[in-house]
Amino acid sequence: MALDALARRWEGIPYCAALGVRVDAIERDRVRLRLPFADENSNPGRALHGGVSASLIDVAGALAAWTGVEDRPGLEASTLDLSVNYLAAAIGEEVIASAEVLRRGKELAYSQVDVRSAVGKRIAVGMVTYRVFDHAANPVAAERQRSATESGGAAGEKIRGADLFVTSPFIARLGMTVAAAHGGESVLVMPAAPASDDGAGAAHEGAVAALIDTTGALAAWSLVGLDMRFKASTLGIHVNFHAPARGDLRAHARTLRRNNEIFLNQVAVSAGGDVVATGAVTYRIVVD
Repeated sequence: MALDALARRWEGIPYCAALGVRVDAIERDRVRLRLPFADENSNPGRALHGGVSASLIDVAGALAAWTGVEDRPGLEASTLDLSVNYLAAAIGEEVIASAEVLRRGKELAYSQVDVRSAVGKRIAVGMVTYRVFDHAANPVAAERQRSATESGGAAGEKIRGADLFVTSPFIARLGMTVAAAHGGESVLVMPAAPASDDGAGAAHEGAVAALIDTTGALAAWSLVGLDMRFKASTLGIHVNFHAPARGDLRAHARTLRRNNEIFLNQVAVSAGGDVVATGAVTYRIVVD
C-alpha cells in the first residue's frame, strides 16, 4: 500500500476520526501526527485528557510500524504493548506526535513516540510494541492459544461524586459509566460504539487505554474521596492487549499499594467474561 493511501486509511479509522488525528508526514519507519485542540478531547480546564495522549501514542506507533508492512490477506495486526509516561499538561493547544521504529523483527516492530506541543514542550513519551502475524505461514499457531476470564470486582458501592468522574467531554463521548467505586476498587463499563471503533468492529487500543487509565484513577480516588480541589494526574500507564476488544467492555481496577500521594493500580478489561487487556496505572493525588 502506498504511504499516502496508508495515511488516509489511518485518518479514516472511526476512533482516529473522532479524535481529529491528522497525518502530517509519513515515510518508512517514521510518521508525524497532528492533533488540533478540541474541547471534546479535554478535561475540565481545557487540559488534554491523558487517554487522548495515550491514544495518540498508540496510533502513531502503530502507523510507523505499518509503513514497513506488505499488506496482504491473512495478516493479524494489533498493538501488543503500550507504555506511556506523562511529562506535562497540554492546555488548550495543538499537540504533535512523532514516531520512529527502533527495531523490526519477524513479527514485532518497536516504535518510540514523542508528543509535544506546537511550540516544542514535551507532553508525553511512549513505546509501542506492534505485532503483525501471518496465519497462513503459521498454521500451527491456532492450536497454541490460552485466555483468561475475569471474575470478582467491587460490590456496586460508589463514593460520593463517582458518576461525575466520567462526565468530562472525552470520557463522556466514549460512553463510560461507573458500576462501582469504593475501598480501592472501581468498575467501569464502556459500551461498543462508533466513537471508539477501530474500523474492524472492535474498540480501538487507544480507547481501551483510556478506559484503563480512567478506571485505575477512580480506584485511587475511591480511597481518599473524590474532591476536585486536590491536584491529581496519571504519572504513567502500561497496557498489554490480549485480544480484540469486541462488544461492551468491563474494566475492574484495584489499588494494590498507596504510598502517600502515589497510588499503584492494576486493571483488567474483559469482554463477555474474557480478559482482553490488562494494565498498570501509576496515579498521584496531592491530598492537602
